[in-house]
Amino acid sequence: MRLAFVVRLGNDTRPADGFFEGWVEEVDSYTELRFRSTDELLKFLGDRFDLSTTAGKQSEVTDSHPNAVKNAKRIARAVRRKQNSGGDL
Repeated sequence: MRLAFVVRLGNDTRPADGFFEGWVEEVDSYTELRFRSTDELLKFLGDRFDLSTTAGKQSEVTDSHPNAVKNAKRIARAVRRKQNSGGDL
C-alpha cells in the first residue's frame, strides 16, 4: 500500500492556528516520526512521497508488506478506541 500513512494528532494540536503535532507512520515501510511542528509533518510526507515516486519510476513492481493493510486497520482501530476513551497510546 504505497503512500498510506497513519497520523495521530497530539493534545497540543491547534488546527485554527495551523499548528499540528503528533505521530505519523508510513504504513508500507513502518517508517515513523514524532513531529512537533506542521513543517516537520509536511517535510516527512514530502520526503516519503519523493522516495516512493522515485522508487516507482525505477521499478514498476513494489514489494509491499503482506500484512500492511491488516496492520493499518489494527492501528486505526486502536487510535479510535484511545481517542474515544480519552487515553494516550
